[in-house]
Amino acid sequence: MSTTKERILKTPVTDADLKDLRIGDRIYLSGKLFTLRDLSHKRIGEYLQKGKKLPVDLKGAAIFHCGPIMKKIGLDAWEAVAAGPTSSSRFSPFVKPVVAGAGVKIVVGKGSLFPEACQAIIENRAIYVMAVGGCAALYAERIKRVTGAHWSEFGMADTLWEFDIEKFGPLTVGIDLKGKNYMQEKKHRLKKNLSTIYRSFDIDADFNFTWWPQAPAGTKRATEYSTE
Repeated sequence: MSTTKERILKTPVTDADLKDLRIGDRIYLSGKLFTLRDLSHKRIGEYLQKGKKLPVDLKGAAIFHCGPIMKKIGLDAWEAVAAGPTSSSRFSPFVKPVVAGAGVKIVVGKGSLFPEACQAIIENRAIYVMAVGGCAALYAERIKRVTGAHWSEFGMADTLWEFDIEKFGPLTVGIDLKGKNYMQEKKHRLKKNLSTIYRSFDIDADFNFTWWPQAPAGTKRATEYSTE
């Protein structure tokens, strides 16, 4: 019998809201959700470093690694058409500023994060939750209202979008407040078999790969590649 739980959380959240969650639990979010990609992540880091005020309050907030497809309604209203997760590993160098500096408590993404990002999440008592790839239309249906479009000069994908959401999910807890890591635990369990497969292709089984070739996360080349 499965011991995982299913819960609905209302953002913004506190440590008390997250303390009973465990990796593998299924959650849904209601309240506010903010999208971040390469350029908006970098902008937040720059603002925090300079002591400038952010356009939104991210304390206790949930952010979503997503470049949504948006449809303009009338002169100044927007509707989300598709809002699927994008690979989170490339944002690893930017995670610490948003959780330590801005106070984000829930990072919603896809796949694994690099060790420095995992450590930042654990040290700042935040959680990482994984969305399901291929469900962009489903997630868009859970966006009830678009309440802000900040830094729109970055283009649609990298704009910091502010959404009102209702039962946004399903999402799986990937890193919990106890520091457990769902992806790492799965990797350890599968490592013996994977190592055999990787060796047959002359691949380093211990290397953390990003989704583009030879473009380390956080570098100028990686940002240009993903935003061009």
